[in-house]
Amino acid sequence: MNKVNAKTALLCARTDFGKWLCSPRMIILAALSVFVFVFAVKPLCENAEIMGKPLNALEPYIAALNSGSLLLIIPLGFLAVSSDFPVIDASAMFGIIRTGRKSWLLGQLVNLLMMCAGYLAAVFVSSTFFTAFSGFWGTKWSEVALNFSVEYPKYSQNFGALLLPQNLYNHLSLPEAAAWSTLFVYVYLFLLGIILLFFTILGKKTAGVVVCGGIIAAGSALCSIKSELMWALPMSNSVVWLHFTEFRRKPVYPIWCSWIYFAVIIIVLIVLCSIMIRKSDCFISSAEARQ
Repeated sequence: MNKVNAKTALLCARTDFGKWLCSPRMIILAALSVFVFVFAVKPLCENAEIMGKPLNALEPYIAALNSGSLLLIIPLGFLAVSSDFPVIDASAMFGIIRTGRKSWLLGQLVNLLMMCAGYLAAVFVSSTFFTAFSGFWGTKWSEVALNFSVEYPKYSQNFGALLLPQNLYNHLSLPEAAAWSTLFVYVYLFLLGIILLFFTILGKKTAGVVVCGGIIAAGSALCSIKSELMWALPMSNSVVWLHFTEFRRKPVYPIWCSWIYFAVIIIVLIVLCSIMIRKSDCFISSAEARQ
């Protein structure tokens, strides 16, 4: 079956996404929620209590997507819950044979889009749950984010004060920071998923997990030392505030360059997947032979 059947691909995506949601691995999201609370929500709430001013409800979410600690944990958590993507079991083999390789590939890409959205939705809920009612909803940064370090200099280097750096709120409005942070982390997770898909098609699923883990670890290390090499890896390209200095309007690294970076790599990997799935005999042809 060489033609792409969009309806069949969407059905395949919906089925696999449902299986992913019901996977026992989802318990990892509970652990992720604890990390988000400890490394983003609690420090900001403590500073808000010291200052006696409310947080914007979105600020812990923005902090979570821009925290050096959580930008190691969040992609690792996604890798943990998605390490078996795409699932290649007996039913998947039958689905590949029935729908065709191209339709199956399209279905997996749609499934991955939904997985990334679902995972980030879990991060959003866990980071805004505690501030949804105690904080305020709006388009303005809170006084806690803008002035805490100025009014309380002895706390200016505490963990919560560093979660929302000047590089972020001096250059972007709160809605812009939330949108850019979400989109960049989303494409980062999608890229990791594409790498898993590519190595699975090659019949090297374990190698794909190792490569993704290495990319995450190396990206975190290079970001922590602010090496110029960090821009060669997806983690730094997904951290919005790293693109700016504290005050100067000229960016350290233009945001559009990061978009090109992600777009080129993702498109190349998708093209390679579409080529290799027609040629690969590592996991599909054996199933076809048993048909």
